[in-house]
Amino acid sequence: MRTRIISGAVLTAILVGAVAGGRITMFLLSLVITCLGMFELYRVVGIHKSPLGIVGYILAAAYYALLWFDKLEFMDLYCVACGIIIMFAYVCSFKTKKASQAAFALLGIFYVAIPLSFLYRIRIIDKYGIYLFILLFVCSWIADTFAYFTGVTFGKHKLVPHLSPKKSVEGAIGGITGAALVGLLYGFILHKALGIKAMIPFLVISAVGAFISIFGDLAASAIKRNYDVKDYSNLIPGHGGILDRFDSMIFVAPIVYIGAQLLMPLLQRKRGLYYEENCNSRVNGFNRNPDP
Repeated sequence: MRTRIISGAVLTAILVGAVAGGRITMFLLSLVITCLGMFELYRVVGIHKSPLGIVGYILAAAYYALLWFDKLEFMDLYCVACGIIIMFAYVCSFKTKKASQAAFALLGIFYVAIPLSFLYRIRIIDKYGIYLFILLFVCSWIADTFAYFTGVTFGKHKLVPHLSPKKSVEGAIGGITGAALVGLLYGFILHKALGIKAMIPFLVISAVGAFISIFGDLAASAIKRNYDVKDYSNLIPGHGGILDRFDSMIFVAPIVYIGAQLLMPLLQRKRGLYYEENCNSRVNGFNRNPDP
């Protein structure tokens, strides 16, 4: 337990440092986490050193290049190219690889690389991205903590016993409720400190994100069970690998980003609940304005 707490604290410190550092540090950290996560996934299915895996890494790097240079309007062409290039690599390695492994090469991009890039995309949402980033912890790690203690205390009904025997319905409800309350409290603190009225949006985003995080955890567990592995790696002592620690955040990050884009500008425009009237900010919604 001591090792788990120490490694968790170190990981949190790295994340906080990257977030505080701004655009470049967050981009680099997201890229590193993505590469490590893809390597772990590819190793489980046996393609981490094969042409299929190498092509997957290159395509993920190409996506991050599009993201860095703000060229996401080419995403439709990128998606088509991913399918064609990976199938080409599969044909070239047909004698030693299976179709399922080619599918996982593509999955590494759309299940790991693109979702984890939302860590960076949330951070560069205007000058308030740093506050929105905290919601990732609320929806995933804090929700998981509430779920654990609620499940240990009140858990009687198994949620998905064939995937995660320790998860209970009561724990899931406790995690969602706890995340929603923390999100509400966090919005209240921002309101008092900075004049940002984000209580209702943060409550909704936290509740929905905590609910989705359950499926992120179960999805990662399903892959491990199919391939009879306990952890994706031992990179993080006491936690396992990157995908063991960030499994829920893979699903949560896009949800927080979408929630921020949809809810908060809507409330600001129609009901004036996002910023106070006397707030000095002149921001209209969440425009992309990265830190220098």
